[in-house]
Formats: sequence, structure tokens, C-alpha cells
Amino acid sequence: MSTQTDLKDAVEQYLNVRPAEISVHRELRDFFAINRGDVIVLDGHHYVVSGTAREKSFGLDDEPKHWVKRVFEVSTGKKKIIKLVFHEQFTLKYGEYSIRCFRSPAKEGNVLELLRGNPYFMHGRSVISGENEDVRIIDYISGNTLLDEIERFTGSHEAYYHQSLPRLLRLFLPSLKALDALHRAGLRHGDVRSDHLILDTETGKLRWIDFDYDFVFEEKPFALDLFGIGNILSELVGRGERTLHNLARVPSLAKKIQRMEEDDFSVLERTRLMNWKKLYPYIPIKLNRVLMHFSHGAELFYDSVSEIVEDLGEAIDALPSEGRQMELQTGKLP
Repeated sequence: MSTQTDLKDAVEQYLNVRPAEISVHRELRDFFAINRGDVIVLDGHHYVVSGTAREKSFGLDDEPKHWVKRVFEVSTGKKKIIKLVFHEQFTLKYGEYSIRCFRSPAKEGNVLELLRGNPYFMHGRSVISGENEDVRIIDYISGNTLLDEIERFTGSHEAYYHQSLPRLLRLFLPSLKALDALHRAGLRHGDVRSDHLILDTETGKLRWIDFDYDFVFEEKPFALDLFGIGNILSELVGRGERTLHNLARVPSLAKKIQRMEEDDFSVLERTRLMNWKKLYPYIPIKLNRVLMHFSHGAELFYDSVSEIVEDLGEAIDALPSEGRQMELQTGKLP
């Protein structure tokens, strides 16, 4: 496919608009110059750009990620994500430690190669572009994020606990086991968040995405991944709440919130609640105990994902059964 006419046909096929001219990009360093309707050429394949990906995490809704392009692969018609090379770094404080965090396209390429075919991770490949730069071509996953699945429940928190939380935790547990396998291979995810898990509509499995962050913390080489798990568990139990700002407006919870102490919150994020049982007494002790391992008041922190998996598995066994959930949904409980 080398002529402008062929490329115009491709853009019209996938975007339903026929452009007057086509911008073809083989040099990919200036990702701001690559726009909808343009064509990217990588490793001999042509990709029609349909748009720029957007950040969906807390506080950054709809923030464009200009280095991440949504595309159609011309030869197959399949949706793909192309992640161009973008370097950034920052320092995160953890007690007396300073942790250097940074993006590593090469590390994400290594993870993609290691986990090829694993149903609990996104799939794709790394392609060398320009001066040995690792551009990643990712298979598109159709589905909601775990955060979307948490927040879609509109009933009371107690109803959420009975009807939705057990299912979500049971979905989450296998993805934790998969993350443990990654750690055992000596690699980190680097950005463990609830919006970096997608519930694949085809497989029904939660799949990890976005592995390009990494960090240097020699004392605890997997610590940030572990605390990311704690944050996800807090969101799962708290029905998506990250802070107490909204809950403080609820009269029945306001006094309980006033009695909260520093030890009830995350050791890493002082506004993220871990001791949810103080607000919702029906939260089982075993489940709340898992959360408290991530709190400021914890005497012991988790050293591995496998430890979390073991404790969380026991806590899940104590949650309402599937049968009880159905009874609640149909109103057949006494």
C-alpha cells in the first residue's frame, strides 16, 4: 500500500471520511504531530489513526495521552493501540525513602514478551523505530475497567457488599495470582491501579494493561505494586471511594468519620481509608484485616503478592455466597 489513493480508501473505510490528503508518519518522535486520519507505518504495516487515548484515573479524567494512539491495522481491520516513546520521571516519598519512578518502554516490551498468551495481561509486541526506540503495538481489549465495574452499582453500600463485592473480589483474585507470576520472573507492573484492569468482554477475565512505569526501590523492589493492590482493595470495599470527602456528607457516617485516626488510613496515601469496618460494621474481620496490612498503623506489611492472595482467598470464602446474592436480588430473603 504505497499510493495516496490506497491510503485514502483505507481512511475512508475505517473513519467514514475521505481526506483530501494523507499524512504518513514513519518518523514517530513528534507524537503531537500525529492526528486522527493520519497513517503510521511500523515494521512494514500501515495503521490508520482513529484518535488519542485519554487518561481515566482519579483527577485526570479525559486527559489526553498524546503518545498513545488508537489505530486500525489496515491489513486486518483490527483495533490496536500504538504506544510511542515518552520518557518521564518523578520521585515518590515513602516514609524516609525517596523512590525514583520513571517510564520504561523497553521494560514494557520485556513484559509483553514474557507474558505472551497469558489471559490475564494485555498482549502485543515491541517494534524498533527510529534510533532503537521501543514502540509497542497493543491488541485492543473490549470491556470496562475494574473501576467502572465498581462504580456502576447504584444501590446502598450494604447492597453493594452483598450483591456486587463478592463477584468482583472473585474476579480480582486470579489477576493477583497472575501478577505474582510476573514478580517471580523479576519484573514489576509499575502502575497497579483499578483502571489498569479491564474486564475482557470475550473472556470474562480481568486483564492487566499498561506496564511502562517502573521504579527503583532496592529495599523493597516490589513495594509500589503491593501498595497498588492495597489501593484497589480499598476501592473495591469502599465502592470506588478514594477519600472521605463525599461520605462525610452522609449524616449516618459523619460522626464515624470524625472518629477516624491516622492509623486507619494508608501508609502511602494519608487520605485513602483502609479501615472500612469503622464505617461499615458488616465488613468481615478477615477482609478488613487484609486492608489493614496497608495502613499507617500496620505492624507488618505484605512482602509478596502470594501473601495477599492467601489472606484474600480466605477472606473471600467468608463473603456472601452466590445463592445469597441471588436471594437478595430477587427479594426472597426473609
